[in-house]
Amino acid sequence: MRLSEEIRNKLAAAVAEHADAMIGFAQRAVQTRSLPGEEETMARLLRAEMERLGYDDVWMDRAGNVIGLLRGSGGGKSVQFNSHIDHVHEGDLALWPYPPYAGVIKDGVLYGRAASDVKGALATQVYLVPVLRAAGLRPRGDVYVAGVVLEELGGFGTATLCEELRTDYAVLGEATNLELRRGHRGRILIEVRFTGRSVHASAPERGANPHYALARFLLALESLPMRDDPDLGRSTVAPTLIATDQTSSNVTPGVLTLSLDWRSVPGEEPEDVVARVRELAEASLIPGLTVDVRAVGRPVRSYTGLEAEMPPTRGFALPAAHPLVRTAAATLGGIFGREVPVGFWQFATDGGHLMRAGIATIGFAPAEERFAHTVHDQVSLEQLRQALLGNAALALALPDVDEGGAS
Repeated sequence: MRLSEEIRNKLAAAVAEHADAMIGFAQRAVQTRSLPGEEETMARLLRAEMERLGYDDVWMDRAGNVIGLLRGSGGGKSVQFNSHIDHVHEGDLALWPYPPYAGVIKDGVLYGRAASDVKGALATQVYLVPVLRAAGLRPRGDVYVAGVVLEELGGFGTATLCEELRTDYAVLGEATNLELRRGHRGRILIEVRFTGRSVHASAPERGANPHYALARFLLALESLPMRDDPDLGRSTVAPTLIATDQTSSNVTPGVLTLSLDWRSVPGEEPEDVVARVRELAEASLIPGLTVDVRAVGRPVRSYTGLEAEMPPTRGFALPAAHPLVRTAAATLGGIFGREVPVGFWQFATDGGHLMRAGIATIGFAPAEERFAHTVHDQVSLEQLRQALLGNAALALALPDVDEGGAS
């Protein structure tokens, strides 16, 4: 769907009117520390901003997600704009070029933790509502803007939201550099636990040292054939952490636990991956050792007190020919006056939860992936302005998408 020149002009004028306020909110959001499970202050800030901006309704759900509603004029599909309000830890403060929660703006760039992942994007979604109102435009379908919790720990906020709010479509605010994304690989955390017999290191022959089985396993893992996907490429596995039951260097360990980060492609089920890893681990055993392999869930607790164990993150790939993808690409191409590339995220998102709930999902946001989770976390102010324009255009166009054909 390409918006008319008149509508594009109205949106551009409304964005110019609200851009400074949107950037100010993005800055305040970056200045609000909100680690997973500690998002309450950020949630209250977001709710207050939505209420101040005159959303038709604003509420918090049982997980602590904040949801705002712009009611449609009727007859269109519902669309959810989804960004998370938590972020990863800042790490060593001395490594940051600017303090991570100062919200420094310099040379047209907003710096700080979560600027790219994803509080800049959140601001551009929140402000699409006043932009549409200032332009005198209302989508045919209901438009929701959701700030969700605990994305960084498996997406508990969005998983809970899917139980209570089923929109037809979703737009994720994960960094895309103003391009479109239609999927990503999943993530399965696997623990491989080798158990042997611990002894004094001066007499290793009396024990069963799991280090040797671990070494054999890692060499075999390096050449393990991986599954290919026509869209997402090959799944990957990376050994990450090794833990031992010992703290003394003159004792051989009794237990070694290896963590594996497995990035899965659609159709690669966790139980199948575990079975493949277990077969490899058992073939690496030496006498006196046993091994246990399992997929590890993530225990989470929201700031509201809701608890769960999150399963592995699922990947997805929405077809390139899907009307949602085609309409979004045409709409953004028209509003920006250029072709908008469509691709995939390198990292995992909440999109797997949304797709599993039957909500067709795409991604559109400012910022570059390479700044996420780094001490150089940043987003340009110009990209924030462009993303606000793009989100407002998508909010108008996506409710008219017909999955039986083009919009």
